[in-house]
Amino acid sequence: MRWKTYEGFIKVVEGIDMHTILQSEFQTDEKRKTDEKRKVLELERMKNSLELQLQEMAKTVERQQEMIALAKKDPLTGLRNRQEVSDQVNAMLRADCEGAFFIMDMDNFKCVNDTYGHMEGDRVLVRFAKALKMVVEEDDIVARLGGDEFVIFSPGHRDKHALKTKAQLIIRQIERGLVTPGRLLRVTVSIGIARAPLDGVTYETLYCNADKALYFTKNDGKNGYQFYEDIEGTVEHGAANVRPNSSLKEITNKLRERKMEGSFEVEYNNFEKIYRFMERNLIRENREVQCVLFTIEDNMEADEMALQRQLEHLQHAVTSSLRKGDVTTRYSSSQVLALLMDVNMQNADMVVNRILGRYRTESGKGAMEVLYDIQQLRASEGVC
Repeated sequence: MRWKTYEGFIKVVEGIDMHTILQSEFQTDEKRKTDEKRKVLELERMKNSLELQLQEMAKTVERQQEMIALAKKDPLTGLRNRQEVSDQVNAMLRADCEGAFFIMDMDNFKCVNDTYGHMEGDRVLVRFAKALKMVVEEDDIVARLGGDEFVIFSPGHRDKHALKTKAQLIIRQIERGLVTPGRLLRVTVSIGIARAPLDGVTYETLYCNADKALYFTKNDGKNGYQFYEDIEGTVEHGAANVRPNSSLKEITNKLRERKMEGSFEVEYNNFEKIYRFMERNLIRENREVQCVLFTIEDNMEADEMALQRQLEHLQHAVTSSLRKGDVTTRYSSSQVLALLMDVNMQNADMVVNRILGRYRTESGKGAMEVLYDIQQLRASEGVC
C-alpha cells in the first residue's frame, strides 16, 4: 500500500486526473452502445433473411402441392384421373367401405370426332363431365379414365332400387346436357354397375366386372345400364353370340381402345392355351419362361370374404408388378398363376419378392402368408 496515513491517501487522490477517468468511462459506454446497435442490426438482418427463406420455402411447397394436385387430375375435364381414382377407391375399400361402381362410355362419340373434329369432341367431353357433376352426390368420386370412359364410385350405396334411380338420372342428365342445336348426331351414355362387396372388394375387380356389365349394355342397344350381378354367368358364354357383324378395321380399333397396363390377365382356360402355345413355339426358340404359382396359406380363422379380399389384393400385386408380355390368371380361390417371359430363375426370384412386397403394402394389416413355387417351362414338360 502506497500510503500509511489519511494525508498520504489524499495526496494520491489529488494526483489522479478525474477528467481522464470520466472520459474513459464515457468511451466505454459509447462502445457498448455501438456494439449493441450492431448486434441489433445483425439480428434484424438475420430475421429478414429467415423470413425471405421461409417465404421462398412456402412458395416452393405451394408449387409442389399444385403440381401434385394437377398430376391427380384429368387436364381436359378437371376430374380425377385413372391413378387417383384407383388409389382413393382402394383406400376406401380397404376400410371395409361398401359402395357402387359405375363405368360409363358415351355412345356415338367416335362419330362426333369423325364428323365434327376432335376439338368438338373435346367440348363434348367437357360438357359430359359437367353433366356428371350435376347429378353426383357430395361423397361420390368421379373420374375420367381416358377417351370417353368415365367412372363414379358412390360409397355407402347398397339399395339396388336407389342405384337404378341414380343410373336413370345420369342418363337423362347426359341427354339434356349434350343436346346441340343443328347437330344431327345424338350422344347418349351406356353404363355398367358393380357393387362392393358383392361384386368385388378392390377397384380392379369392380372395374373389371362393371366393364363386363357395360359391354352387355352396349350390345343390348346402348343408352341404358346393367348390373353385373344380373348378367354374371352369361358374360363368358353368351357375349360372343350377341356381337354384331363388323369389319376387320372396326374390330381392331375396338381391340386397341383399352390400354393394357401391367401383365395380361386371362381366364384359366385361355391361360392354358397360351401355356401350350409357348411349349410348342417359344420354348423351342431357347427363350426362358418361368411359371410361378402363388398360394395364400390356408387360414382356418379367415372367413370367405376376407380370403376373397386378400386374393384380389394378390391378383392386383401380380398384374401391376409384371410386364405387358407376362400372363396371369386366377387358378383357384386362393391361388394365382403367372408366366414370366424371358426371365431366368434368379431374376424370377427378384420379381416374386417385388410382388410379395407390393401385396403386403396394399393389403396392410390383413395380409396373409403367401407361398410360391417356380418352375421353368421346357418343351418336354406337360403341365406347369
